[in-house]
Amino acid sequence: MRVLCIAVTIFAVGFTLHWLWWRVRIPRRQSATLLVIFSGTLVAGLVALSLHAADGEQRFWVLRNAWEAAHVACFCVAAMLAYVVAYSALEERSPSMTILTRVADSGQRGQSREELQAMLLDVSPVEVRLAAMLRDGMVREEADSAVLTPKGWAWANTFSAWRRLLRFRLGG
Repeated sequence: MRVLCIAVTIFAVGFTLHWLWWRVRIPRRQSATLLVIFSGTLVAGLVALSLHAADGEQRFWVLRNAWEAAHVACFCVAAMLAYVVAYSALEERSPSMTILTRVADSGQRGQSREELQAMLLDVSPVEVRLAAMLRDGMVREEADSAVLTPKGWAWANTFSAWRRLLRFRLGG
């Protein structure tokens, strides 16, 4: 339980840093910045908590051995990656999130199917995601085409490998 508390605290510190940073200025490359914040927080936390172990005193927040540090690191990396994936889905509004938000904002009145369809005509999820991929340097535009950059190829190959490993069929 102690190790879990340490891991959750390190992740919470990273989340707080992310929240504060976004209150000041939202970075251009949000996913990369999140990875830097959470990774840096993890490394700083592991170093700080391991240095406290050197004085020999048994404190609650001290990592006592490499096994505990590995557990904290595994938890934090898994939480970081899950958060970055969830954040990228929320970063730009998906049609589902747009509908949920609109219906929630309308309260008891609700929204008709026609109102929702009219609202979604103004939202192009493909354009939004393409703009995000251009911004993040995953694709570049060449003569009316989107072309993968080396970073885009790396991500595409990673996803393809996972799909093959999990035996997923092609598709969305």
